[in-house]
Amino acid sequence: MSNRYSLKNRVINWVRLGISYIILAITAAIAVFPIYYIIITSVNPIPTLASITLRSLLPENPSLEAYYYILFREPFLLWLRNSLILAAGTIAITVIAAFITGAALSRFNIPGKTTLMVTIYVMTFFPFAATALPLYLMFASLGMLRHAWSTYVGLILAYSGGTSIFSAYLVKVFLDRIPKDYEEAALIDGLTRFGAFFRILLPMAKPIIAFVALLAFMGAYTDYALANAFIMRGSMWTLTLGMYYLAFVNRATLYNVLAAFSVLMGIPIFAVFIAFQKYLVQIYAMGGVKA
Repeated sequence: MSNRYSLKNRVINWVRLGISYIILAITAAIAVFPIYYIIITSVNPIPTLASITLRSLLPENPSLEAYYYILFREPFLLWLRNSLILAAGTIAITVIAAFITGAALSRFNIPGKTTLMVTIYVMTFFPFAATALPLYLMFASLGMLRHAWSTYVGLILAYSGGTSIFSAYLVKVFLDRIPKDYEEAALIDGLTRFGAFFRILLPMAKPIIAFVALLAFMGAYTDYALANAFIMRGSMWTLTLGMYYLAFVNRATLYNVLAAFSVLMGIPIFAVFIAFQKYLVQIYAMGGVKA
């Protein structure tokens, strides 16, 4: 009798394990398929969406013509440089502003603190693209769209302002989970409040700083709405503007060029995720970004 139950339990466990593997395989296929499809499309010229078939998933004559066209016939590296300049400036300002604001809200009893937190939280609900026109009118009235450097400054300030609001809330939530005992012990040992801030709190907040930097990078690097509104010269174009220009020339969508551009544009994003992977894992493990 015991052997019969033991065999039955083994069969049930095998069935459960088999179902789990099937579900995981299906989930992995769904997750990987878009990446596979865009890579295949980049090496397989597709004139229209109506021409897409199952046979196009395995191209017979793959070609790197789209990559060659983007890298050597168009100023892709110039667009990449412009995007990275905007992203780097946005990261610097966002990290500094968000960390100082979040630390102040977490560690000090500021008058109207609750009202300020509610205001910050509500402001995160507004779509960032909706601010394109007001920001354009404001910076144009200030004369910041006449020169290349001032246009970049305006864009960086616009990106930083939008990202810092949400990031400050995340930093505050994360720092609330760090006991104040560490800083109080540092103050007892002779450190100043400023020294405890930089030597104790800042190193412990590396995961949220990395997460905020990632948000700032993604916001500036992938933006199209503000870049299209602010930038007037072709030499100042970013990758998103260049992608739109190349993919929709002559009023016809070049799907292989669009896919190849997406692959090339995704390489820096992939590199940033790999660089911050250790800190992102800590963020998710600690649950430090729960709203």
